[in-house]
Amino acid sequence: MRHAALDAVQEQIARCNRCGFCQAACPIYSITGREAATARGHNELVRRVLEGDLALTADMQPSFAECLLCRACTAHCFPALPTDRVVTAARSAFNRRRLAGAVEERVMRVVLAEPGRMARLVRLAYFGKRSGALRALRLLRWLPWLPKGLAQADAMMPVPPRSFLRERVEPLNLPAKGPRGTATYFVGCGMNFGFPDAAQDSLQLLAGCGYGVRVADNICCGLPAYTHGHLDLARDLARANLRRLADADIVVTDCASCSSFLKYYAELLSGDPAAEGAAAFAARARDLCEVIAPEMLGGARWPGAVTYHQPCHLGRYQGLAARPGELLQAVSGLEFRPLAEADWCCGAAGTYVVSQYEMSMGVLERKMTNVRAALRPAQGRPEWNRGAAGAPTVVTSCPACLAQLAYGARRHGVAVAVRHLSQILRP
Repeated sequence: MRHAALDAVQEQIARCNRCGFCQAACPIYSITGREAATARGHNELVRRVLEGDLALTADMQPSFAECLLCRACTAHCFPALPTDRVVTAARSAFNRRRLAGAVEERVMRVVLAEPGRMARLVRLAYFGKRSGALRALRLLRWLPWLPKGLAQADAMMPVPPRSFLRERVEPLNLPAKGPRGTATYFVGCGMNFGFPDAAQDSLQLLAGCGYGVRVADNICCGLPAYTHGHLDLARDLARANLRRLADADIVVTDCASCSSFLKYYAELLSGDPAAEGAAAFAARARDLCEVIAPEMLGGARWPGAVTYHQPCHLGRYQGLAARPGELLQAVSGLEFRPLAEADWCCGAAGTYVVSQYEMSMGVLERKMTNVRAALRPAQGRPEWNRGAAGAPTVVTSCPACLAQLAYGARRHGVAVAVRHLSQILRP
């Protein structure tokens, strides 16, 4: 049985020279040691399905489900194959064969396309955390169909904010204070619901750097649907955002995952009537760190040691690996500590931490070991207390990474604060 999504990646798979360099870079292979976890393994399985040597069977699904889509393999691949595209194509093919895939797509369509519905769902989850009801999920961890990460939802969930970003700032339209023009701020779901304080700092940072700010009336960028293999839903969400943001000069977001996917709209909608508009839009999409320059940060101050974890969607997907470090080192009083394997995935990967909890924790452990080493107090300096003034801080620019790193700090007893990049750069 043919599937259009697999046919679309056939040319990419043909370019794999099966060298195996992807093994050394793959966080999942470092844990499992299984060839099927590597990019070479994924490419080979799909190639053999396309050639008719294998049928697409349920026993193949775990190897595709375990992939983080971090693109570490692409960075070590001579032809730079975007194997994440192969994996999402395979997930799409499995969705077409499974009732669970159709149900998941329907639920995501109902929630992601309507921010009001998503807000109600998040409020329900936060009520569960405040009331202690989420702790009851631990008692159900023996159920075979319950994702293991869901049983840990209470521990993993960040402290519920007092209100969401849209409730605080909408409508907002700040005129430009300088010659930089107006930046249309794309509200990422994770920033809106999980880290609205940091999102407000992003808005203030943009305004303080001379930009006019307009908060967009956008919906979900579509990345969650895409990574789960619901490609048609991702395209529908992209088209809706293109209509809502057609008049924006530049679209800026402080979520690295959102900015990477907004820039992917042109490829996502290739061959679609909206493709031309998608290409023009993608050219106007920016990550927050792209529109802020070190010379704009004259009033920024931060006491203490800081290290930076690079989100996969910022470095490997957008080629912006160096930019956050350059900005951080321009902040007065800040002691920048390089992080070993800064681009090693933290294991969050959106909902991956829920569906693949044990694998996610294995990836996170390596990250927290490096964070502890980077922020170890200098000789003779007393140990810091997490949250205190001048506490060592790990910085990142993706809400999923923020939540994962904060959970990792609690889980492994690493005395660090976790902050979004805008919280450090804001004057």
